Amino acid sequence: MANEFTLCTWNLRTLYRPAGLQLLCQQLANHRADITAVQELRWLGHGVIDKPDFAIYYSCNEKHHTFGTGFVVSKRLKHLVIDFQPINECMCKIRLKGKFQNYTIINVHAPTEDTDLEEKERWYSDVESVYSNSPKGDIKIIIGDMNAKVGRESIYRPTIGSHSLHKTSNDNGTRLIDLATSLGMVVGSTRFPHKNIHKITWVSADNVTRNQIDHILIDGRHCSNLLDVRSRRGANIDSDHHLVVCKIRARISRYKYTKTVRTKKIETTRLKREQDVKYKYMDTVHRELMKVGERNSNSIGDPDSTWRNLKGVLSTAASEILGFEEKPKRNDWFDDECQKITNEKNDAYRLMQQKYTRGRGEEYKKRRRREKHLHKRKKRSYEEQQLREIASSYTQKETRNFYNQVNGGRKEFKPRTTACRSKNGQLLNDKDEIVQRWAEYFRELLNSSVQTRPLSVPVPQALLKNQQTDESLYPTIEDTKRAIQSIKNNKSPGMDDIQGELIKYAGTGFEKEFHHLVLQIWNNEKMADDWNTSVICPLHKKGDILDCNNYRGISLLNTGYKVFANMLFNKLKPYVESSLGEYQCGFRPNRSTVDQIFSLRQILEKTFEYNVNTHHLFVDFKAAYDNVHRSFLYQAMMEIGIPTKLVRLTEMTLRNSQSVDRVQTNVSEPFRTNDGLRQGDALSCLLFNIALDKCIRDSKIETKGTIYHKSVQILGYADDLDVIGRSLPAMESAYLALEKSAAEAGLQVNMAKTKYLKASKDQQILLQGVNIGNNTFASVNDHVYLGSLVTDNNDVSSEISRRIMAANKCYFGLLRYLRSKLLSRSIKLLLYETLLRPILTYGSECWVLSKKDENSLLVFERKILRRIFGAVMENERWRTRYNHELYQMYDEPNVIKTIKIGRLRWAGHVLRMDEARVPKRLLEG
Repeated sequence: MANEFTLCTWNLRTLYRPAGLQLLCQQLANHRADITAVQELRWLGHGVIDKPDFAIYYSCNEKHHTFGTGFVVSKRLKHLVIDFQPINECMCKIRLKGKFQNYTIINVHAPTEDTDLEEKERWYSDVESVYSNSPKGDIKIIIGDMNAKVGRESIYRPTIGSHSLHKTSNDNGTRLIDLATSLGMVVGSTRFPHKNIHKITWVSADNVTRNQIDHILIDGRHCSNLLDVRSRRGANIDSDHHLVVCKIRARISRYKYTKTVRTKKIETTRLKREQDVKYKYMDTVHRELMKVGERNSNSIGDPDSTWRNLKGVLSTAASEILGFEEKPKRNDWFDDECQKITNEKNDAYRLMQQKYTRGRGEEYKKRRRREKHLHKRKKRSYEEQQLREIASSYTQKETRNFYNQVNGGRKEFKPRTTACRSKNGQLLNDKDEIVQRWAEYFRELLNSSVQTRPLSVPVPQALLKNQQTDESLYPTIEDTKRAIQSIKNNKSPGMDDIQGELIKYAGTGFEKEFHHLVLQIWNNEKMADDWNTSVICPLHKKGDILDCNNYRGISLLNTGYKVFANMLFNKLKPYVESSLGEYQCGFRPNRSTVDQIFSLRQILEKTFEYNVNTHHLFVDFKAAYDNVHRSFLYQAMMEIGIPTKLVRLTEMTLRNSQSVDRVQTNVSEPFRTNDGLRQGDALSCLLFNIALDKCIRDSKIETKGTIYHKSVQILGYADDLDVIGRSLPAMESAYLALEKSAAEAGLQVNMAKTKYLKASKDQQILLQGVNIGNNTFASVNDHVYLGSLVTDNNDVSSEISRRIMAANKCYFGLLRYLRSKLLSRSIKLLLYETLLRPILTYGSECWVLSKKDENSLLVFERKILRRIFGAVMENERWRTRYNHELYQMYDEPNVIKTIKIGRLRWAGHVLRMDEARVPKRLLEG
């Protein structure tokens, strides 16, 4: 009924078992439970999980699979949840929106009767505190496993009723009555007349002892809203507790659910795997292009209509020839056989509940054992099949599938939910409200500094004279083909739903038509309207899964736009490369993070050798790419001699940029982004380097020399900067000049993440902070720069210990594969060499290894090899393999030799660099 809902409580004993959550959802659906307070989930952490018919809000222990409480909310009431607070593994609360009054439901799991008295008192005090902190106007309910036998004593009325299973209360029962009395509540589970079998909530393992220890408490002035409380013995999840069902009169809003229509994805893998399918697809594209040409033979196309026609051609050919991918099901191992044996177990359970006999009890236990054994066997078989598929991908040299399968199996489970919190902390479950909240969050994030300024600074005449004419830049068909082929495979499409492979394999006819579109855009300086819109998908980083601030957005751009952006990128690249300073290594050819890590370590080594102190300020900008002033960028482009045609085309790509937010299949209304660069755009990294380079030029910081002969030097990788000074005043002066010029570009320094480090051979006392201008930056002994730990005394051993720790975490994730007998040693060695060792040796080109460091690295490697090669049988006893045996079987260079080979390779690379390159100048001193 619309004016009532079903509130339940159930101690599950555990959900940490194969198919546990699936079986729970089945039982709750059978009993039409709207909200169920569950105890003893035995999961880890807290969060929200969305299922088709239920949402699970849970609060469990962070480290151990013990206790755990939560709520299972049906889709009928999910939209009414306005808050969920995980308190600890024995307590949580949820808040529901009512028509006239809201509801606060507190789920508790009380200590047992024989628990220490102090712990009991502390627990009841916590419950009272949670109750007191709930909104005063709410109807408050406390429900759960109270471990309390409440009697029928007249002295406790009207707090209790006269229909309890027990005559007298035990200690926990008395405490529960005292709690209810002090809070003005009543014990609702004792107020309704039922048969004793419908009052029992817990049964001992021998089926002799039966108690009523699960209860519901409700505010006394609202107790008339509680219509009934009874246990449902037929619900079974192998727990010693029965499901307790409460009927509550309530005025709740109705909500009409619409079925979610999932976006279908074209099966583009067939284009790479099946040659005949590829040629059929090309022929179909050619045929559809001919039809479009006949229909539009007399019309003059514009970018919008041309792209619309090309997109239609690709969609028609792809759906006709390639078809759509099938979404893999979760829990594939839970089949009809599993469901059948579960149903047989439940039948035996219901028969036992009707009339208990020893034979029926044994039959139920036998069925339960069979079910658990079958579920474990099915799940084990499913996992073994996954391992066989990994082995098959390896033997068939399907590299992408191989690593996708490995990574899919080693990632931790991350609960998915669409719910989020509003700005004021209210929990949102309505689809429209959720999408609007995400749009609001990203609108504010991407328009945090909306200060677009007109381009008023005149362009120097000397630069205009050196510019090429527009005709020399005119795109050729070869430019378009090169841009199409540079599109990456296996990338998610934007609003157009056109994957990159559909364009890459469309054939020469399509390339000519797309080139015609490129020329239209080039001449008119107007691109298709679809290309202005990017799709932002939120990805969780860490922290509260319901807090929007703990997410980062990734943008999905229209694939047609990506082709044009690649072409424009190739036109801009020569001008940018010839003008950027050598301090910058981010997103540039023949440069990587290792260049800057090597440069920094060389500075530390050489200055230590001559007992010279250096001062480092590791600068971090707030949302750097999202805050660049576009007018500043266009001025910077013209200052370095980029032709005005390319500047205008760049301005065109940003002019009408807008975004929509997508949560699963729900899409928000578009919103404008008035500043910053487009996320996911091939041009963004190049354009940011241009803007930052102008900031550094305007700051007058000298970037051509090194710290050996200058007072200041800058190392940069995109927006990660290290401002280095031989003295603190020199570093301060450089930073203040940089901060001022960066502000002109819209860049703001993140004070919390910017760190100061003084590198010195002398023992020094760590300062609390350093004052620069009006800001105070934290002073640190070490800092992670570009993924490598740098210390104030240049201690490489600390970085090696950190790399071993990171490799150990990866090893833990791969243990499932390294232990498996279904995977060959060659596969396990491949996993070590491609997944583990790169983590272990990152930045090793810059390491100076001591014997202790070498030994630490070899010990870790031998641990992996012993896991891969296993023990050896000798004299009818297993023994661990000796070190020399491991390396005889491995027959590849060990990790130390690999590092030394890498250092030699890097040394050759540095020596072959141009004389102006910073790493070479620092090495040669």
